[in-house]
Amino acid sequence: MDIENIHGFTVGRIHLPEVDSTNSFLRRDSSSLFRSFPACGLFVVTADMQSAGRGQRGSVWQSAVGENLLLSILLRPSAVKASRSFSLSVVAALALKKCVARYGIDAFLKWPNDLYFNNAKLAGILLEADFEGANLSQAIVGIGLNVNQKQFASMERNPVSMSLIQGIDYSVSEVGQVLVDEFLKLYDVLLQGGDDALFAEYEEQLMGRHATMLYRDSSGFFDATVHGVEKDGRIRLLRCDGGVSYYSFKEVQMVNLGY
Repeated sequence: MDIENIHGFTVGRIHLPEVDSTNSFLRRDSSSLFRSFPACGLFVVTADMQSAGRGQRGSVWQSAVGENLLLSILLRPSAVKASRSFSLSVVAALALKKCVARYGIDAFLKWPNDLYFNNAKLAGILLEADFEGANLSQAIVGIGLNVNQKQFASMERNPVSMSLIQGIDYSVSEVGQVLVDEFLKLYDVLLQGGDDALFAEYEEQLMGRHATMLYRDSSGFFDATVHGVEKDGRIRLLRCDGGVSYYSFKEVQMVNLGY
């Protein structure tokens, strides 16, 4: 365990050669970590390999050994309302965008929690939250960022890596440091009550914010632009006929990307 101070946060850092999943590791050990290291306000775990990496809604996150950033952050954000837990996904998404921008990559966000370069998926986020009354008691933010991988076992969702985009390899640990740095700067903004500004920035970076895209819901196909995102994470779409529709995750599909 390495302990360091980053932007005023005392962070416990753990690196594992192999784990089933970084999110699962933190969920199993969260109580013992906070009990054993009470000075730490949060913990970051990274791994070279995940044997059971997870994405949203039970999907599998595949990664070659040592080539990508597999990272989870354990937080106890008691000041964040349960109804606004999606704000942590907003923080993570913006941190990912800012991280790769520091390496010259102009990526964009795809609602609710993916990072894309052109039409290829560069990173994904998995948020797992626990609640106590009206507030968050604990949250684990899992992030998978394709860094150096050049061949993928599955081409579902058209994966891409930083290395494939730029033609060079990167230090995965350094990329992880940059990502944590960006995350904690934005997390501090959230804790200071700046979620409105974070949501506004997130909305501006979403694919389809300034362009009409083809969508599909349970009723069929329609054209719309992204009108905004509610604090609970629902996307707000402005249809070309002037109507406004609200959707939770998996209730609407962006047909242009096929998912």
